[in-house]
Order: sequence, then C-alpha cells, then structure tokens
Amino acid sequence: MSKALGPLSVSLLCLGLVGSVAQAAPPTDDLPRAFADAAAEHGVPESVLLALAWEASHWRVDAASAWGGHGLFDLRDEPGGGPTIEWVSRVSGLGPADLLHSPRASVRGAAALLAQAARASNGGVLPPVDDLMAWDAAMTAFSGSDDPRIQGMYVRFLYEALTEGVPLDAETGLSIIGEDLPLDWVSVPPPPTACDYAGCYQFIAASSANYSNYSRTAADIGYVVVHTTQGSYSGTISWFQNSSASVSAHYVVRSSDGQVTQMVLEEDVGWHAGSWSYNLASVGIEHEGWVDEPEVWYTDAMYTSSAALTADICARNGISLDRAYIIGHVEVPGATHTDPGTGWDWSYYMDLINTASGGGGSATADVIGVVADTDIYSGARIVGASVWVEETGETVATDADGYYHFYDLPAGAYTIHACADGYDEGTCTKDLTSGETWCSIALVPGTGCSGGGEDGGGGDTGTTDGGGDDTAVAGDAGGGDDGSEEPGTPDIPAGSPPGQAVPMDDVKGGCAAVGDAAGPSAALLAGLLALGRRRRRG
Repeated sequence: MSKALGPLSVSLLCLGLVGSVAQAAPPTDDLPRAFADAAAEHGVPESVLLALAWEASHWRVDAASAWGGHGLFDLRDEPGGGPTIEWVSRVSGLGPADLLHSPRASVRGAAALLAQAARASNGGVLPPVDDLMAWDAAMTAFSGSDDPRIQGMYVRFLYEALTEGVPLDAETGLSIIGEDLPLDWVSVPPPPTACDYAGCYQFIAASSANYSNYSRTAADIGYVVVHTTQGSYSGTISWFQNSSASVSAHYVVRSSDGQVTQMVLEEDVGWHAGSWSYNLASVGIEHEGWVDEPEVWYTDAMYTSSAALTADICARNGISLDRAYIIGHVEVPGATHTDPGTGWDWSYYMDLINTASGGGGSATADVIGVVADTDIYSGARIVGASVWVEETGETVATDADGYYHFYDLPAGAYTIHACADGYDEGTCTKDLTSGETWCSIALVPGTGCSGGGEDGGGGDTGTTDGGGDDTAVAGDAGGGDDGSEEPGTPDIPAGSPPGQAVPMDDVKGGCAAVGDAAGPSAALLAGLLALGRRRRRG
C-alpha cells in the first residue's frame, strides 16, 4: 500500500494526479458471479452491492481515486474518507493484498462490511434482503463522511440508481434492474441559499482549511479552469470537506445527470489550479470521472450542465467566451496535470457554452490575410498561392491582390499554410474566437513546396523564425488581441495588411494580428468586409 499523502503532496493533486502506483487491470469476466456469490454469502441485497460499486467507480476494477482509493468500491489506503482496506480486511478476514488486487475479494469484503453495518443499525440482525429501504443506514458506512448532509446525499444517490436502474455494462457484464421504491422520505437537501449559480443543486461548504477566504469581485476573476476529479462525485465532495485534503474547487459536476454542487463561493479562492496566481484569478469546476475513460464519464448531460454553469460564470464576471480564458487544468502555466485530458471535447463544450450564453449556435470566425514575397508589407503580393487550413484541409488560392479568406471556421486554434512555386512554405497559427482575424504570411524564395490541404497534405506544421507569436499584435489601442475588432487608420501604405512588419534581415514567414498601430485603412477594411459578405452570400 502507498504511504499517506502529506499536505504538500495533496495540494499538488487538484484531485490527484499523484496517487498509488497503477496496477495492471484485473480480469472482469467473472464479476456478475462474484457479486451474486458475495451477496449470497453475507445475506445482503445484490442490487445494493452493485449500486455501491456503481457510485464509487462505475464498476471499473482498476480505478484509483485522487484521495487514495482503489478498485470497485474505492477502498482507501488511509483513514479520513470511505472504508479503508484495513477496516474491510478486519471485517471480512481477507488479506489487504487480496482486497487491493482481486476484484472478487473486494466484492466479498464490501459485502461483509455492508452486512456488519446492517446488523449494527438493526438490532444485531440483518434486514430482509428484499426490503431495500431497510438497508439505508448500512449504506452510510460507504459514504466517506460523518456529515449527515453528505451521508443523506450519498444514500439518495444509491437509491436513485436502484430505482432508475443501470444499463448493462458491456465490459463487466453488470447491470441494475430498476425497482419501484417509495423514495419520498429519502432526505433531500433544502434549496441552496449560498450558491452563486442559480442552477446549483446544493451548497456544501468545503473545509475552511482547503480554500482562502477572500472578497473577490468580478474584476478579479478572469478565467474558468476545467478539471477532472479522478474519483466519484460524492467522494470528491467528501474529500473537499476533509481538512487534510488541502485542495478544493468552486463547483463539482456529476457525470450521470450534470448535477452541480457548489463548495466554495466565487468570491473566495479555491485551491485547484496548482498556481497561486491562477487560483486568485479563476473559478474552478471539477467534473466527475477519470481522464483515461472519457467515453465512460464525459456524458452529454455533464457537458451541457457544465457549459451552462461556465456561461453563467463568464456572464457574471465579464469573462470572454474564449479558449484563452476557459482553459483546462493542463493549460495552466507550469501545470503537472493532464486533466481534463485529450478525451475532453473542447469544440463541443465551447459550442454549448456559446449556445447557453445566447449566442444562438456555434461560435465561428473568419481568417483573412495576404501572401507576399519576403515581407508582408513591402513585398510583392503573390497571386495564385495555395493557402490551406491544416485542421480542416480547406484550400483556397490568393486572389489578384494576393489576399486569401476563410469563412465560418468554428472557434479554436488553427494553423494556416501558404505555398507557391519558387518559395518555401510558410505558416501562421491563430486562436480564432469570433469576428475576423488577420494572419498574413511572408514566403521566402527557395526550392519550392508541394502544396497542401486536400490535395497535397499539410506539410510542415511548425512556424519558422518571424512567424506566429513573433509577429503578434502591433499596437494595443484598436482591435482585440485576436484582431477581430475594427482597427484605426495606421500610417502605412494603403492596401498593406495589418500586423507588425517582419524584419527584412530575418524573414522566414510571418503572421500578424490587427491593431491601431498597423492596420488597413477604414475604407480598405470596409471593402474587404463587403467582399466577404458578397462571397458568403454567393
């Protein structure tokens, strides 16, 4: 078993990318028999045993949670949460190593603990196995909390699974057949009174040892940071209440239905980003699940609920609906975490955020630029150059004035390539959000390039000296960082593309964003926009 995690180690987790050594996934082909046998051996309802494992891990035998839990039932290394391996070992007589590495043993151990808890709460005898409502007190042994609110929430989740059922899981062969249970008396939390978000289901405060009590205003909050819990919803809520966790986030979102629990007020500073400066400036949202199983945990319900939450946070705090400000934990500078992982569908998520914010559909943007010989300002325009978008393969040729234009690209990061006979390929990378972004490219005479897009492939994706960020925003006063706002009138030759001039002695391709200090004349820009509208209508 692993050692207990100290406060420093836990603080680096943000729901634990530090944890126990991963073990090879145990076989799962005999799990249905394991649950049936354990239930019969200990006289407990098989469906309750299944619900306990479903809530803890979605029946994943190799799950390892951020707080040191293992396997189907999230059995813990150390006290301070749900059932520990040592506790279950004492109750069941099974060795800790077997509980840790054998799914069948962990099911038997959980059944033994459930039976012991049931006897303790029912006068020393087991309740009838077919009276599921009589097992509610026994279920609390797995809740991971001494707080009656969390115990009630946990038991309610289990009864929801027992009532609604769980479809057959192809990997494990497990399922729960829903039953008609009288759930009116199962505790329901009072309407939330402390939530910042109107769609919040409940407010359960994190331990005051796990966040910083501040009085932030909207002016202090500029980011939303997206996380994955590396554990269950109820386990995360319980963990944030544990004073030894040294970690918290403002919100936790459930996988199955998108239910939202708030645990830290937005005016306070959650400890979630692994960077104090980003903690100070952000709101953190944890999403139930594991990074390496996005297909299991990242449900449409979770995406939709989280997108509505993020749109609301952004609206109340004046945060741009932009991937520069809605980021994953992995994107925090210096991050040692991978959440929410490559399985998180950012395009889908941002589309949902835009819709929830009243955008009425997908956020799209246009990109425009010129392709020129050696320098984007003074160099001769290259007519008929091939320009393509690496991510989509869409290809166009520059027009008689050397301009290219791509319309209605979904918001996101794109690399634009340009190629012409007698020149080496050039590239430019941009984050598109909305409106129109300029990205001009200078090509250096050379041995030639093969073209790209749908016909010739993408070519070299790297940006050479003088390109990309090296020729970023020229001037701050007019236009946004992405060049999507209308610029002022710069003192440069009429018809020149916006952007920063590329040094003549070190040119290998360039990309620029619009700004007051360098941009097209208002008349030229109006003409280009009109041309774009005409082309789009055509």
